[in-house]
Amino acid sequence: MGPPLPSSFATEPWIPPTPSLVETAAGAAAGAWAEMGAPVLVRLVRRGLGPLGVSRDGQLRPSNGDGVDRDPGWFGPDSVTWRVHADTSMLVAGMTAFALQALHPRAMAGVWDHSTFGGDFFGRTRRTGEFVQGVVYEPSAAAERRCDGLRRVHDRVVGHTPDGRPYSAGDADLLEWVHVTEYLAIASANRRFAAHPMSRAELDIYVAEVARVGCAVGVVEPPRSWAELDAAFRRHAPALAVGEQAATAVRFLESPPFLPAVARPPWRAVWAGALACLPPLGRTLLRTTEPPLPEVAACRALVRAVGQPLPLRAARRRLG
Repeated sequence: MGPPLPSSFATEPWIPPTPSLVETAAGAAAGAWAEMGAPVLVRLVRRGLGPLGVSRDGQLRPSNGDGVDRDPGWFGPDSVTWRVHADTSMLVAGMTAFALQALHPRAMAGVWDHSTFGGDFFGRTRRTGEFVQGVVYEPSAAAERRCDGLRRVHDRVVGHTPDGRPYSAGDADLLEWVHVTEYLAIASANRRFAAHPMSRAELDIYVAEVARVGCAVGVVEPPRSWAELDAAFRRHAPALAVGEQAATAVRFLESPPFLPAVARPPWRAVWAGALACLPPLGRTLLRTTEPPLPEVAACRALVRAVGQPLPLRAARRRLG
């Protein structure tokens, strides 16, 4: 059994915070450091960290020749989702999502048994990013194919946790957990680090829009408002714990052994930002608190300094 839940978390929905004026000012002051660190981070970005799904030339990789298709896809240029997924706060969201997903022992066992996240971390994050961004910016047919392909992969991800419990990536409970934590992390990172954070009303719109992705990968009745997403997250609380596999994965994220010395400061800044985006339950289980202001400010400055062309621009070019 994990640590007790914070009382406020158990009684009312959690709304991801926006940065304070002090944090914003500190982030601006850290800009000079970020400008020096950005080239290092950009090289990591190009290898797969984010902005999720961006290739070396800054364009979203098209799927099966659909790069010239004028179909705007499932969401379109006027959607909240297009704007949210174009922001470089997605860099932070990916790390937050993985930390959250690791808290479910059956989900973590599936990653542990069927993924080489330690030996091929960038490959795994790149594939995840291409899916998350592909279903947003590619034409509808390509998005459908991505979801069909993911369901086929899930059919093969079966096994048992270290304590003998069976798991299947296609299980309705785990599908909901991954969907909820993915979009909770993206929303939280957007609210904290985006150039134009979502409003409270836009949180509802965003969750309703991305429910289409949940349906396409097999989630039963995905949440369609922020309150429903928060409630779905809280429903999983009794099943969550930090076992040996999760602890190992989080230690890996905190300090990957493959990073060169020059890349460690910007990595630590992004990791601090990822921890800052955790909801109260995530912090409780990981036994962490709000990172120090200088670290969060460094993350904010670095995220805003990454000037990669974004998937939104590539999609607009595709649509003419």
